[in-house]
Amino acid sequence: MESQQEMTPAERLIQVTLAGNLVILDPIKGTEKFYTANDTHDRFTNDRGEEFTAEEIVAAVNERLVEAVQQRMASDRQTTAAQQQNHAFCASCGKPLVPGDRFCRHCGSHI
Repeated sequence: MESQQEMTPAERLIQVTLAGNLVILDPIKGTEKFYTANDTHDRFTNDRGEEFTAEEIVAAVNERLVEAVQQRMASDRQTTAAQQQNHAFCASCGKPLVPGDRFCRHCGSHI
């Protein structure tokens, strides 16, 4: 088995069970998907009965990673733009503050 440094980001989201099945962590939803290996372990079936090769699964996970990164970057840009317009944001969680608050209404941090 490869060390964590030698693994691609997609491979870090894929776990192989002792039976050779796959458990995939969705980087956006944070949910797990289970794929059952066939007898020769060259194809895997999801809960809807669809079959995939390991390469197809890794490619799909890579696509989800790209989508997750793009969503995160868009969210970071929106947060930065909002913070530049109004400096009343919590330093701990980045959520907007209400004038007069002594504690963040979202995370409870002291302001």
